[in-house]
Amino acid sequence: MIQQLKQGFLYYLFAAALTGGLLMWYIKGDTVGESMDALGWLFYLTSCVCHASVVVLALWLVLFLPWTLLRLCRMAAVLTVTGVSLLTALTFVNMQVYKIYRFHLNGFILNMLTGPNAGDIFDFDAQLYMTEGLLIGAIVAVCIGGWWLCGRLAERWSRRHTWCAVGVLLLTAVVANGCFVYGSFVVKPSVIKSARLVPYYFPLSASNFLEDLGFERRVTVVDDEGGGELCYPLQPLQTDTARATKPDIMLILIDSWSRLALTEETMPHLWRLAHEEQWYQNHVSCGNGTSFSVFGMFTGLQPYYWSAFEANRTSPVLVDQLLSEGYDIRTYPSATLENPPFDRLLFQHVPNLRVETPGNSAYERDLKIKDDLIGDLRRAAQATASAASRKPVFTFIFFDLLHAYSLPKELLTRFQPSWEFGDFAKLHNEMDPTPFWNLYRNSAYQTDKMVDEIVSTMKQLGTYDNTLIYITGDHAQEYNENHKNYWGHNSNFTKYQIGVPLIAHEPGRDTVAVYRHRTTHLDFVPTLMHDYLGVSNPIDDYCNGRLLSDTTARLWHYVGNELRYAFIVEGDTILTKEGAGYIEVTDDKLNPAPDYRIRPRDFDAAVKRLNRFFR
Repeated sequence: MIQQLKQGFLYYLFAAALTGGLLMWYIKGDTVGESMDALGWLFYLTSCVCHASVVVLALWLVLFLPWTLLRLCRMAAVLTVTGVSLLTALTFVNMQVYKIYRFHLNGFILNMLTGPNAGDIFDFDAQLYMTEGLLIGAIVAVCIGGWWLCGRLAERWSRRHTWCAVGVLLLTAVVANGCFVYGSFVVKPSVIKSARLVPYYFPLSASNFLEDLGFERRVTVVDDEGGGELCYPLQPLQTDTARATKPDIMLILIDSWSRLALTEETMPHLWRLAHEEQWYQNHVSCGNGTSFSVFGMFTGLQPYYWSAFEANRTSPVLVDQLLSEGYDIRTYPSATLENPPFDRLLFQHVPNLRVETPGNSAYERDLKIKDDLIGDLRRAAQATASAASRKPVFTFIFFDLLHAYSLPKELLTRFQPSWEFGDFAKLHNEMDPTPFWNLYRNSAYQTDKMVDEIVSTMKQLGTYDNTLIYITGDHAQEYNENHKNYWGHNSNFTKYQIGVPLIAHEPGRDTVAVYRHRTTHLDFVPTLMHDYLGVSNPIDDYCNGRLLSDTTARLWHYVGNELRYAFIVEGDTILTKEGAGYIEVTDDKLNPAPDYRIRPRDFDAAVKRLNRFFR
């Protein structure tokens, strides 16, 4: 049995080296190669070996070791070689898939490869099938031959060799993770970009921990801003100055704002405003968490581009266009703009950016940003009265109270019974959500009062009619409405976590309207650029959204991040790609939809549209 264990261990090393070598080949022909430097190559090569050794180890522990210890050596050999052959073949196929779709193999791709009408998309000629088949066959033959070779080498393998091999593997793991700890901390493009090439690889990151220890975060300077793997925008932006009305713009964002909270009882001022202005009742976010929702609002692109923007230091065209048109961009954040890193991801070119607000609680900070904005509005009105001209202003104010549940006890009396804080340990599927929901409603009532103070001040100063105002939420907040034990956000993609109110006031228009067509966070960028900033390019040149006024269906709407995301399709059916790679198909209430069939042609078109801004 000792000889068999030696052969098995050698085969583990062989399989890890073979799989790691295939992973290293992923970078060939990819635009990431243009950004690589010494640190990037060190990280990428050691990561390929590290990731391969971990995956193969899992196979070895399941397919080889137990059967060998049971003295079923032939069974162990057959299972191990078969498992490694499948793994390496999948690694090779995944490389081809990633080059086409920039997705690693997952349930969507497997459905396209094996599902009905797959030939509608993959209509390859016989020679290509033969070539790919021969390559896969060669890989399998190498895997089989490797078992024989390891058997010959096992005769000369010693314990010292084993410890040396284990030491090398541990060293690659330490180096790979150490490189990523440093690379992610300073946002090193070569490290961040190349990490995405390795399928389902999650190296160690410790940025927050390092900051807590007092290390200063000095982000790596990039020479070629906007280059690398992105082609964004597709064409240089052209501006028609005659169409650029350039009004003051105000975006009032409320963290975790549920549509169910916009009622006459809970938020009376915003309820009245919704009936006096334009109310989009079927508006959805592009994520179920703050990071990716806000990213989509300012870029007009799906959050799938987050890491590419971060690595390439790409600035949103909306922000750059506002600056080029002379806008004074002012931010009033309750929670910091440094985590998530909106300061360097969205506002990197904005001078004198306000990134935080003092206060001991979200309630105190929300009051502070409201008072600061009102004070600035009054000072601006006084300055305008004595000045011949002034710069237009883009205001972004971001309230956090609905997310933080930090109300003083004396403000919890309007809706009873109410929890005093979010006691998440008590949440379960059978509980009555009323006390928790009332805590949220009490918070919403206070936020409503703050927003009303801002709106009332603008009306008093005479600036309301001349300001374009959007009031919406970054994402929603669920209180087990579907009775599936989901609470809060960041856990599914139903309307209770991505459906948010949207109230719009357009300057110079007295239109009172209720819109029921689907609109999304991706639609803010094209609406602002096309309707108010005079950008004459086709909308598809710079974003994946549409005008808010466009009533055409938003099918295959992408929500989520790179790892866990969903497409919202016809009938609000939700196609969720879980982190493990499989697909879950449900209706809008999270009930299984077993009769739904993904149409490969539709998915292919949706992914190609999604990837348009990659080179």
